[in-house]
Amino acid sequence: MRWPRQILFCDVDAMFASAAVLADPGLAGKPVAVGGPAPRGIIAAASYAVRSFGVRSAMPTAEALRLCPHLILVPPDRPLYRRLHDQMQAVTSRLLPVIEWTSIDEFYAETTDMQSLYPDPSRLGRRVKQAIFEATGLRCTVALATGKTAAKVAADAHKPDGLAVIEPGTEASFLAARPVRDLPGIGPKSAAIFNSLGIRCVGDLLDPQHAPFLRQQWGNRLIAWQEVARGIDHDPVVVDRESKSLGHESTFEQDTSDLATLEQTIRIFLGTLAHDLRVEGLAAGSFTVKLKDAKFRVTTRQQQFPQPLNYDPAMWPSIRSALHSLAIPHTCYRLVGLSLSGLLPATESLFERRQTQAVAALDGLIERYGSRVVRLGGIPEE
Repeated sequence: MRWPRQILFCDVDAMFASAAVLADPGLAGKPVAVGGPAPRGIIAAASYAVRSFGVRSAMPTAEALRLCPHLILVPPDRPLYRRLHDQMQAVTSRLLPVIEWTSIDEFYAETTDMQSLYPDPSRLGRRVKQAIFEATGLRCTVALATGKTAAKVAADAHKPDGLAVIEPGTEASFLAARPVRDLPGIGPKSAAIFNSLGIRCVGDLLDPQHAPFLRQQWGNRLIAWQEVARGIDHDPVVVDRESKSLGHESTFEQDTSDLATLEQTIRIFLGTLAHDLRVEGLAAGSFTVKLKDAKFRVTTRQQQFPQPLNYDPAMWPSIRSALHSLAIPHTCYRLVGLSLSGLLPATESLFERRQTQAVAALDGLIERYGSRVVRLGGIPEE
């Protein structure tokens, strides 16, 4: 049977922790987490071996070590992640026609027109999984469905190293039994409110007895969730063919009001993005800091740099100031993001050339040895 629409979703299993094992095979099967050292570091990614101890991303490293005293902490290796991502992009560009990368380790693909070549969607899923493994050594979970949400929820339910196919017409029944927390956009606090009303599964969102309160509390967002719960999902796969900005954002597993945590996360993003700009020979004319609070309210602060920049220490004071002016004291935030825009070819004056050559040399070392071995000065450590 030909599907009216087919979406493939792929999520690399614990990519940062898995990359650490690729770099050091002796870590295989051991309790590995990626992050900064205690007392002020946070966990960026946790292997499946330590998740059973309660260790998770965005957790303070000190707490992770308390939960799992034999935890093996590995520093982030951004150059390695970038190389692996580039290898995955080479695979997806060869195999799949329309791809939307939503992060460094996950993507959607519009595969409706591939059904003549792959009448069995499971065969296509296995092909993608095997090709990514052969290119990178990374295992991933793949799911296919008629909509993006059902595909993502199915992948999350079948990790690690899984393959799921949600046949047309079965989307609503599949989603009905899933925890309401599985739907994108429903965080721990919203899920707690739902649970207090007896709404524990996605199917419960369609119970008419809850409709008045839910409409008052969530408005149009509820309508979107109910559409998905019925198996209706027309969200397209969108390809940004001409990137005019670079950005990273992260959703914390637990909301935080700690400004130091927000600042540290933004600082990590800046280091990666500025390095990417220099590698591409670009500079950014402006930046945007983004925060999403526990009630899903999004606030942003956009600002111009005095001149196009790609050097972290020169960019950090403006970005840090914008973050401090945007963050409201005692407000819990679930997401933080940074994007650099107004991208232009980088130029330099005769007086800047010596500094540029020095930074280029540092970038080469960063690419080879990682940002924990060598870093740019001017931005204080934790």
